[in-house]
Amino acid sequence: MVADSRDLHGPAQSRAVRDLFQGLFIAELINPSPKLWLFFAWISDVEIIDNSARQFAALEPDWPATPIHLSQVLRALLSRGVHIRLIIREDGHNDYFIARLKTLKARYGDLLKWTIEKSFHAKGLLGADYFLAGSMNLTLSGISVNDEHLVLRTDPAVVAEQSIELEEKWEGRVV
Repeated sequence: MVADSRDLHGPAQSRAVRDLFQGLFIAELINPSPKLWLFFAWISDVEIIDNSARQFAALEPDWPATPIHLSQVLRALLSRGVHIRLIIREDGHNDYFIARLKTLKARYGDLLKWTIEKSFHAKGLLGADYFLAGSMNLTLSGISVNDEHLVLRTDPAVVAEQSIELEEKWEGRVV
């Protein structure tokens, strides 16, 4: 029987957390979700894929032999037609990443939408067949330093429930 959830705890499992994010985003590049939700109170343009050996050249031939940042992965997903939705907290920490989003928005239009909310605090990532949630922000400290907890769930009923929740609550608010 295949488990339909996995718990990760940081910082003890920070390598596993990095591997999980890399695996999820590589899977997205291979078989993209029609819509990808990222919702993090604090978000940075973190290194999300280790391409130092160019092992992902078949997916993105133009990527250099360096770590690949979140904005580069989002650009690759947008180029594949993925609708990306972000919910981000209004906070100065997020300004740099929001500037990166504006650059992508100029190129990809309504494939990319986001909202910035004053008191937003949830954290997660939702694709077509998984839901990742927990206490971790998508920042270097969140991934590598802080005492965080993440749960990856692949139960189709859970994924569908979360998708409905995000669509109903947020789709009309992202621009």
